[in-house]
Amino acid sequence: MKESYLGEKQPDRVIVKNRGEATARILATFRNAQKENYSELDFHNEKHPEMVRRKALEFAKILMREDPTLVTKDTLANIVNSAASHDSVLNVARGEMITRFRGFFDTDTPGNVRALMTQHGVTKGNEWLSAEWLEHEFDRYVGADGNQGFDPKSKTEMIDAIAATFPDFDFAATIPNQDFEQYFSSPQTQEAALEKYRTGIKVSQPHLKAESSITALAVATGDLRGEVLSDNYEDYRQSGNGEFRELNEGLHSAIERGVGTITHDQRIKVAANMLKWVKAQVTFAMWQKILFWESINKNNLIAGSSKAVEIKRALKDHYDSNFDTNILKAKERYERLEKKYGESSEQRADYFTQMTNAGFQELLDELGFPSYPTKNH
Repeated sequence: MKESYLGEKQPDRVIVKNRGEATARILATFRNAQKENYSELDFHNEKHPEMVRRKALEFAKILMREDPTLVTKDTLANIVNSAASHDSVLNVARGEMITRFRGFFDTDTPGNVRALMTQHGVTKGNEWLSAEWLEHEFDRYVGADGNQGFDPKSKTEMIDAIAATFPDFDFAATIPNQDFEQYFSSPQTQEAALEKYRTGIKVSQPHLKAESSITALAVATGDLRGEVLSDNYEDYRQSGNGEFRELNEGLHSAIERGVGTITHDQRIKVAANMLKWVKAQVTFAMWQKILFWESINKNNLIAGSSKAVEIKRALKDHYDSNFDTNILKAKERYERLEKKYGESSEQRADYFTQMTNAGFQELLDELGFPSYPTKNH
C-alpha cells in the first residue's frame, strides 16, 4: 500500500531529443511498473493498460482519418502517456471482496471507502495518485535547451484523461424506453428479446464531459469500453471473468484450499454470485453502447468539427456491430448457464446443494478459476 510514488528512486532529469523519445521512455516506465507491481492480478495486470492504449489509439485514429485537425500526432502521444499510467496506483482494502480506493477528486470517494483509506494510511484516490505519478514523469524529461518536453496544455489534457477514467456505479439502472428503442431496434437485437436485461449495472464516467479533450474521450473509452468494443467476443468474456476473479479475493483463497473445503451453503452463494455476474455482462454491455454514443454526441470538439457527420458514421460502422455481437453472445452464454443450473434461485440452490466437487469445479472453470487438488472439508 503506497500513499505516493513520488520521491522514490528519483533519478536526475533526463535529456531527450524530442517529445517522442520522452513518450517512449514514459511508456516503458509504466509498463515495467505495472508488471512489477500488479502482474499477479487477474484483470489490472500489465495487459490492461496495453489494451487501453491500443483501443484508445484505434478510436482516435478513426477520428483522425475523418478530420486530421481534430487529432494530431501530439494527441496520439498524449493518449499513450495517459493510457500507460491511468491505473499505475491500485491501492485496495483486502477481504472477501477487495475495495478499491478510487477517486480523483475528494468528492469521488464515499464515506465508507474514505474510512478504509484512513485505516490504511491513504488520503488520495487511485486516479489522483496515478495522475500525480505521471505528472512527476513529465518533469523528468527536458530538451537539450533545458525546456520541458511537454507543454502545459498537453499536461493538463493527460491528467484530465486519467480523471475521466474514474467510474461511477449504479447496480440497478433501468435503460429508458427511448434509449432501448434507439439502440436495440435492429433486426438482430430485436429478435434477441433483450427486455429482461434492461435493468442492471450501469458504469458511467462522471468526469468525461462535453468539454473533455479527445485525449480524455479516447482513454476513457478504451478503459471502460475497450473489450466490449472488440470484434472478438473472447476479449469481452475474458475481461469479465478476470474482473470477477480479481474482485473476489476470498473465493480465490477458498479455492486454493480445495473445492471440497467449500460447504454447500457457500457453494450456493458462490454459484448465485457467479450467475448474477454473467447476467450482468449483458446489461453492462447494453449500457456501454448507450454511454458510448452519449459521450460522442455531447463532445464539443466532435460537434464543432466540419466532419462531425462523417466521424459519427465511421464510428457507427466500426463499433455498432461489435457492441451488438458482444451483447448477444453474452446473452447466449448466460442463458446456456441458466438452462443448465435453473432459472429460479430455488432450482439453483437444489442443483448446487447436490453438486459434486467436479461439477462445482466446472462452474469455476466457466469464470476462469484455476483447478487445485481436491480436498474435503
